Amino acid sequence: MNDRYTVERIMEIIAYVIGARAEGTPLAKIDVKELARRGYTDGEISAALNWIMERGNEADAADQDQSDRQSFRILHGLEADTISPEAWGLLLSYHNLGFLSNEDIEQIIERAMVMGGDMLVDLEEIRAIVAVYVSHLAERTSGNRHLLSGTESVN
Repeated sequence: MNDRYTVERIMEIIAYVIGARAEGTPLAKIDVKELARRGYTDGEISAALNWIMERGNEADAADQDQSDRQSFRILHGLEADTISPEAWGLLLSYHNLGFLSNEDIEQIIERAMVMGGDMLVDLEEIRAIVAVYVSHLAERTSGNRHLLSGTESVN
């Protein structure tokens, strides 16, 4: 298994699945074998699919209110100096897929600014910030449910 933090890997799977669903593919028709070929474990794939299914009703509600996804935020000078264009592009991709709300983006930018200081927050750092943010959000909103660590499987 890759040495990257498992939640980051789960986020990549979620982005892949949400992207496929945006193209009109139903969840049941997503090719999880392709994810396994890319090196993701069964536990990571199961955790990502579980997360998507748990948030299914929230995503449907978000689709009803398109104003969040139609708005556009730009980085001001200090933010643009701290967050790399690639990292900002990833945040915009997650936002456009409906994975992150405007409020989520604001929280992540705030965390990146605190973390960045006088260094550039690049793609790897923003992935880590998003992973920690989403896993913390999942803990707060799902009661006793948590993202799997990547070694478990869902039956």
